[in-house]
Amino acid sequence: MGFWGTFVLARSTALLANVEAVRGFGYQHENLYEVGDRWQLLETREPLPVSLREAGEHFVAGTATAVLAVRVFNSDCLRAQAQTPDGWSTAFHLPGSASECPYQHVEPEAVRTADSITADLTRWARASGLTPSRERLQALIDQAVHGRKSIEGMYAVPYALLPALGLDEADRPYPATIDLDDPLYCAIIGSHGLARKALDNAANRAAGLEDHELVGKEQPWESAALRLEAEVWTARFRAETDTSDLRQRAERLCAEYEATGRRRPPPWRGP
Repeated sequence: MGFWGTFVLARSTALLANVEAVRGFGYQHENLYEVGDRWQLLETREPLPVSLREAGEHFVAGTATAVLAVRVFNSDCLRAQAQTPDGWSTAFHLPGSASECPYQHVEPEAVRTADSITADLTRWARASGLTPSRERLQALIDQAVHGRKSIEGMYAVPYALLPALGLDEADRPYPATIDLDDPLYCAIIGSHGLARKALDNAANRAAGLEDHELVGKEQPWESAALRLEAEVWTARFRAETDTSDLRQRAERLCAEYEATGRRRPPPWRGP
């Protein structure tokens, strides 16, 4: 299974994961990297479709800083949006045209040449105070345009962009307060966790499957699971978080779920 998620590149004095305006791109902040001179690369996810253009406009309006967002679809393709505080923006899809891509994109663009994409990335970087290498950008984009990619697929492109834009490589992720691989948190936020079950149940009810024995009427644990999941993700990079409170609530929620006669979700995140 390939990677699904969004990379957000911006300059911030605060941790980018804790900037409220970044939540338009997603709230499931997986990894954060410091890549030089307060620039940060955030890897995040959002279960629902995201408009990178609208999320970027919201971010720029809230921070007055430039942003480059790259959404990767199953490591097969990507859509990127770059914006600056003066209102300039550009977008592109790799490889080929988003309108011809088998994945459903919120904002499909026409096919673009490697030269035009390189020119726009160079313009964005210079406007953002960076010193990009046009030659490195050209080589990277040309490779992606023609579908010649590494074994990691389009997941590798945001990382490869960093040195081409004049930034440091993403080395070690920033230390997190919440260990998402902790079995107790996995029972809430994992791909088989309670929050996912609550979302699936809601989708099934919306599809008219409320009477199915595995769905039924909404239970109190469902809304509680969604609230707790959001709080766990929000706390991931907040050093002041009271993790004991989160753990106690997670344990109580799992016990409440088990009291319905069902087994606790497995202690792993997924897929």
